[in-house]
Amino acid sequence: MKTRRAMKLVSGAVAVLCAAATLSACGSDDSASSGGLTPVKFAMASPSWNAGFAVMAVVEAEGFYQEEGLKVTTNLFPSATQAAQQVAGGGADVGLMTVEPVAIGHDKDLDLAYFSSYWPKWIYSLQVPEGSDVKSIADLKGKKIGVTAVASSGATFARTAMKLNGMSENDASLVPIGAGPQQINAIKSGQVDALALWDIQYQSVKNAGITLTPLPVTETADAWGGGFATTRKNLGAKKDVLERFGRAVAKAFAFSKANPEAAVRDLWKLHPETRGSGSEAKALADGVKVLQVRLEGQGFDDKTLGRIDEAAFTRSLDFLASADLIKKFPAKDVYTDELFTAFNNFSYEDVVKRAESAG
Repeated sequence: MKTRRAMKLVSGAVAVLCAAATLSACGSDDSASSGGLTPVKFAMASPSWNAGFAVMAVVEAEGFYQEEGLKVTTNLFPSATQAAQQVAGGGADVGLMTVEPVAIGHDKDLDLAYFSSYWPKWIYSLQVPEGSDVKSIADLKGKKIGVTAVASSGATFARTAMKLNGMSENDASLVPIGAGPQQINAIKSGQVDALALWDIQYQSVKNAGITLTPLPVTETADAWGGGFATTRKNLGAKKDVLERFGRAVAKAFAFSKANPEAAVRDLWKLHPETRGSGSEAKALADGVKVLQVRLEGQGFDDKTLGRIDEAAFTRSLDFLASADLIKKFPAKDVYTDELFTAFNNFSYEDVVKRAESAG
């Protein structure tokens, strides 16, 4: 059974992605160079920079792209669908996005595939303030759920979670509460009873002194969240470039793990607006807590940064299929795990020493 809103999501995302597929390819030419560097166009699915993307600031600030012979141009896009559109149409060589748009585009032969992980865990969840009488998803009936926007992926997740637990999408109200101070005020003032956000937003809420309790959604336990995608054509034609890109990002992850404070400062250096107001000490501590969320489960110990776990990816596809957002298909149709060994082919020790000596 499909909900109307779920169908609207599918229709909208597919329409946008299909429009992108008709564009002429305009990706970077690897034979071209800029100062001896191979140009790469990178589309990142985020409306703004924040500490959850500090690793992607480190890779630029510490010169890891240049070390790998790359000149990367990063552009932000408000949604994963728009980032996928850029890659599918050739406007970008690589995109960083959650799992939904690539999975939804599979049946439309958009030929997008992930080649590296960034979110090893499903990032969306339902949570309630401490002391809430809401103990399960069934208790959400008649309640107000705070979302960044009614069309956000968090909102879609909330509707789907309710549907999978025998509820109607209309059993609870979705209330847009934005982000930042507006979001914190909505929670503290009791404007909402529950939240449907993603991991780093929850950490920001916790940084504001609000204690939260998750509501279990079994369908997304141990599911994969998303990562770097490109076209199937690029997987073959630009394999070396993709390996160098992935290795540069892996170095940035290793640097950030070794010295998260330096990573947050790299983010501030490139994007000063992310520092926020208040004392530097608190801003740094809060930023590190958000970054730590992104560093969890990445594969530092066994040096498997960027590896995509097939079982976790399959869990994600199962969830999307159960919501009737996609038809079930094998995970390997939209990802490859053939490149991550090359990503990790660098001296971790050298990068760690470099991080430890950073200010």
